[in-house]
Amino acid sequence: MFNSSRIARRVATLERNIAVFRSTYWRQHLTAHGAANDLLLAFQNQHRLSARFDEILAEAADYSRLVQTQESQQISGALGVLTILGLPLGTALSILQVLDDHSTTHLLISLGLSVAATAAALTTRYGRLVLSSLRGGGGKA
Repeated sequence: MFNSSRIARRVATLERNIAVFRSTYWRQHLTAHGAANDLLLAFQNQHRLSARFDEILAEAADYSRLVQTQESQQISGALGVLTILGLPLGTALSILQVLDDHSTTHLLISLGLSVAATAAALTTRYGRLVLSSLRGGGGKA
């Protein structure tokens, strides 16, 4: 499961297969009368199917939490990158607009300074953490 690059798709397939199995094969009561139920329960108890099925469900829930955590980290990383890129650029362009400056030279200077500010922000601990989470890393900076 962990070796797959498409773990989210595999977890979704696993959860779907468990739901199909549960609705198709895992019945607690077959009839209103006791003989078939007793046979089914005896078979399930003999092979410890309830405990095994609970273990499978717990493992699938663990995989699902792992996928949700990875997706949350990637979304947070993307938002962090947008913040690190957008804040200096938005500030520079806002200052030029407030000053009513239409000079191309000043625009290029402000864009260059915003790129420099973004590069400086990416070298900080927060910037490295954002890039690491975007790549899906452990977030150690």
